[in-house]
Amino acid sequence: MIFLQLINPYSIEQIKSLEDKANAYETWVFILVFLVVLLALVSLLQRLAIVKLRKSHNLMKPGQKEKNILADVNTITQTLPEGAHFPQLNELLNTGLKFKFVVAGSSSEKTILIGQTEGTIKTHSTEITDYHLTIIIRKRGTSYHLEFRREGKVLILLPGSKQMTEMGARERFTIQKEESEEEYPNFNSIESNEPIRFRLGKVLTEDLKFPGGYFEFHFYTKNSESSHLDGNKEKHFYLKLYKIYPGYNTAKQNKDGYFPMLEKFETN
Repeated sequence: MIFLQLINPYSIEQIKSLEDKANAYETWVFILVFLVVLLALVSLLQRLAIVKLRKSHNLMKPGQKEKNILADVNTITQTLPEGAHFPQLNELLNTGLKFKFVVAGSSSEKTILIGQTEGTIKTHSTEITDYHLTIIIRKRGTSYHLEFRREGKVLILLPGSKQMTEMGARERFTIQKEESEEEYPNFNSIESNEPIRFRLGKVLTEDLKFPGGYFEFHFYTKNSESSHLDGNKEKHFYLKLYKIYPGYNTAKQNKDGYFPMLEKFETN
């Protein structure tokens, strides 16, 4: 018996206790190794994210700002989208605005273009397309030849008419004392109190209404103070913005920089 105790100084209970402790140590070592690996992985991901942010920051030019920022439509004073070519509020058209055009020389031409972002008159409106209405004035001696072309929807009211009609893709007129040999409608002059009226809009209903709103322009002429040797006076041409109905909704400039019309209004 004494010999057996010398060979195995630990009892069975002690051996079992040591085995349990060894297993517990292994478990804790595994947990610690797992935590170290997890922390190393998190640190690596953070470093990669920082490097990516630095690269994207370096690619941006100094002073460059993010584009296509949506407007804050919940406020009356709008936070405008920022872009290289986005119009500001002070660039929008106002009713009563007049544009004067002079066709100089005995044989010359003047082109007037009303569009969204292109042309002589830029509306910056969602209801207008580029090349919506083009007015071409050609001078032939003492007479003037007018040509109207449209890409968008246009209503037209001629002097002496009582009702607006939908304008064709191209219409021609003359301004001269004699009747036109080309059988186009002719006017001696186009007075400001009875101009050619244009209404421009996006969608035109069957009863000739623009439910989304419209721009109305008046086109007329005035004689210049000076006259030619033959006594004929040169004409100046005017295009007046008579009405924007119902008006720009300046609180809802879209991500492309264009302004819609106000939503709540009585139909025309």
